[in-house]
Amino acid sequence: MFGIKREQVQEFTLALRAEKQPAEDGVAIRGDKVYVSSPEGYQASIELGKLIDIMIRSNGSRMETGCVLPDGVKLVSSSGAVTIWVYERHPQVYSLKWIARDSPAPFGRRTKYRTVRISLPYLIVIAVFVPGKHDRIQLSNHNECFFRTSPLKSVHDDLFYPALLNCSKFQPPDGHPLSWICTAKLDLRQLSSMPDDHVRMRASLRALLHTLLETGYNFSSEKHEGQSWYSESLGIDPRISTIEKWEKATVQDPLFCLDVPWLRTGYTLGQVTERIFKNQGALGPRILSAPDIQRIVFNHGRLYHPKLPF
Repeated sequence: MFGIKREQVQEFTLALRAEKQPAEDGVAIRGDKVYVSSPEGYQASIELGKLIDIMIRSNGSRMETGCVLPDGVKLVSSSGAVTIWVYERHPQVYSLKWIARDSPAPFGRRTKYRTVRISLPYLIVIAVFVPGKHDRIQLSNHNECFFRTSPLKSVHDDLFYPALLNCSKFQPPDGHPLSWICTAKLDLRQLSSMPDDHVRMRASLRALLHTLLETGYNFSSEKHEGQSWYSESLGIDPRISTIEKWEKATVQDPLFCLDVPWLRTGYTLGQVTERIFKNQGALGPRILSAPDIQRIVFNHGRLYHPKLPF
């Protein structure tokens, strides 16, 4: 029941009990059941508790802020049973494990790495939490990474694709993350075993950042997903056309990364989060009227023959 507030349950229950007669709106509550009827005479019923659960999921629940959020989390957004944390890190020089030119393999155990020091602009990581075993909220495998050249101030701010290996471009993009963080080295099962929701979420974000920044960049995306956003970005600026030139530009000016014309996603932060909710099936229909309730009961409840009493 993570993210479902007691006030929401009370609000939905009061709204239902306010429906006294099924004759006008076709909705009535009697004891622990809700009954509906259509103008054609069709009738159906559903348990009140089940209906409330469906309505809460459809209208979107909000994560309760009893959780102390990690430093860097700029936005928390929820829809249905899905919660998103938007994390931001300021521009800085990173020491990264990068695939060496003489690596015997493009990815996997035989990959040879070397340490590179390159500057990155504002780094935006979107951690997507979904229901797991026993309804525990857990980190999904659909997390995303983006760049920005200024700090986030609004959900209307634009996002740029990150010129990083292991941040994948899917083709076609429909139904997939726009900039997927490869999590092959992330032990999601171990994270999901933590009993406390808030501890689990904070640990999951740390593990996701570790996976993105510290486990090694290789050409796995080029093989498995089609392309990485690093390979897609090589032609946008001579200073990042090779990793060696990127290192040199970083030495000359660590903040040059704020002047690079990074590839635009064409999406704002708000549009990306809504896209994630849609891909996760978290954007249910809004419940605003008695006909909305009728639709739910007819779809999920017990159907009776027309013209017969309940």
